[in-house]
Amino acid sequence: MNASNIEVRRGSFVLNVPTFFAGPNGTALLGPNGAGKTTLLLVLAGLIASAGNVERPRRIATVFARPAVLRGTTLWNVSTVVRSVLDIDAAESDDRARTALDGVGLRAAAHAEARTLSTGERQRLALARALACEPQALFVDEPFANVDADARPALRTLVATYCARSRCDLTIATSSLADVLALCAETVVLNAGSVAYQGRVQELSGTRDRYVLALIAESRVAS
Repeated sequence: MNASNIEVRRGSFVLNVPTFFAGPNGTALLGPNGAGKTTLLLVLAGLIASAGNVERPRRIATVFARPAVLRGTTLWNVSTVVRSVLDIDAAESDDRARTALDGVGLRAAAHAEARTLSTGERQRLALARALACEPQALFVDEPFANVDADARPALRTLVATYCARSRCDLTIATSSLADVLALCAETVVLNAGSVAYQGRVQELSGTRDRYVLALIAESRVAS
């Protein structure tokens, strides 16, 4: 997907992104709190109006940092959305939902009331729901922030594998360098609504952006 001349004004805050591209190899949105990461993600997903031009595929999916769940079982939460999006019968949508829940490690919770799930489990449910709908573009806000650390590598692999296999354009807004390195080849660093850096993830260490340098330093300490 491609976008150009994006501009959003919210009071004194102005988001200005001249160009944007995301493909199956992934583009990460980085930046401090209030930089405009989530705003840009929502613009790209078509959930916030903006000036400029955004070209996106027909079928997209968005996973929010605090995903909503519907009244009903975990399985039903996935199946009912899949059935509506893909226009398939209940039996097939249930099969797809079970497969998706297996992929995110929620098989045991398939028949649990979804609203009793933990925050991390709700994030997994939302990811399963999104992937089961076979999106051509996937937008994810802080994808694994509330998921247990030992479960994150498998979920990153799940997303990367789906995008590579399905040629799905991936955009993530994240504060995790591990997410960026595992899922993305490109990155856009925002600062106060403006682009501070745009380019290859491999070249991030060469930027002088203070936020990026702090993120890299923190990751080195953690490792």
